[in-house]
Amino acid sequence: MGMDVYGVNPTIRVNTKKPERPKDLHKGASDEVIKKYFAQEQEYEDKNPGVYFRNNCWWWRPLAYFITEKCDWLTTEQKERLQDNSGFEFSHHEAGTIAETLQKMVDDGTAAEREEVNKREMAIAEEWNKGINAQQGELEKEAKKETGDAKLVPYDYPEHFKKKWDDLQKQIDRKAHYPFKEANVKRFICFLRECGGFQVC
Repeated sequence: MGMDVYGVNPTIRVNTKKPERPKDLHKGASDEVIKKYFAQEQEYEDKNPGVYFRNNCWWWRPLAYFITEKCDWLTTEQKERLQDNSGFEFSHHEAGTIAETLQKMVDDGTAAEREEVNKREMAIAEEWNKGINAQQGELEKEAKKETGDAKLVPYDYPEHFKKKWDDLQKQIDRKAHYPFKEANVKRFICFLRECGGFQVC
């Protein structure tokens, strides 16, 4: 799951053509046909970066938060819509202004600095989560031993084990899962400059 960000009126290079999607792409198309289509689609998008930008939810959220933090002129609704798949549209002017703001963050080192902070936070979170995972592992052994069910999953734990599992799960530090990279910011800037406005879907 992630964010599909589509250009509203993207710049299209001369002599590039969007590949035609096979009608049976997800209904019986051969591996060769599928592979060829996606290779052609990727080539088309590489040549026309304003057509499409995608991040999974782990990558998109830190980028979106960075945008809302640095683009303080965005409305409350716009900031919220950056975080959902509603298809909310940002205008050509808004896309350009976001690009200019992000470019300044790249040029003055802010994006690179955020990457380093993120890297440290992720490392700390990952170390913390190792301890939580170890406790969950021990809990799993106890639950399986008590029930005699070698295939037991946390959802089906007896109540006293389930509560302990849920309490541990709440202690997981989610920062371990959300990377921020300057290169991702640069890629989005490239998209913004050629998208002609965009929709977050």
